[in-house]
Amino acid sequence: MGSNTAPAAPAASAPPGRLVRGAPFLLPYLVYVTHTLEELPGFAAWATKFFGPESTGTFATYHIPLILLVLLASVQAIRTGRRVWIVLATAFQWQFGMNALFHLSTWIVLGDYSPGAVTAAVVSIPATVFFLCWVRREQRATGRELALAIAIGTAIAGLAIGFLFL
Repeated sequence: MGSNTAPAAPAASAPPGRLVRGAPFLLPYLVYVTHTLEELPGFAAWATKFFGPESTGTFATYHIPLILLVLLASVQAIRTGRRVWIVLATAFQWQFGMNALFHLSTWIVLGDYSPGAVTAAVVSIPATVFFLCWVRREQRATGRELALAIAIGTAIAGLAIGFLFL
């Protein structure tokens, strides 16, 4: 007798096996760190060339708190299972998928390698597909929550791209 509601996520004191089953919530964090490591050496110069002034120091300064925010959402989605954290972790993962499309399309359109494009293609896109399929299969989010996460993630991606023009 199945239910249309998502199963309760493991509590902080849940057995380790249940916590491990929530491990895919760490994907947004792992994708972000991996992607940022590829971007860090050359993204500021590339962004300055095509969009607006950027420095590696500024790039690192705004990425550090964002990486910590993504880690917080990922850990809290596993630990508490609260809908707000699940939606936020899903939004971040969706944003990384959208960011991947940005990197790949700018590489094609501008004819210049966009630092981050390799992890976009081989990490971000596959991780986003896996994550969304996992969230649906495991009923971690309702259709409405997924739609909200996609809307939030798309807005975050748009803001990130807009930030390049400042």
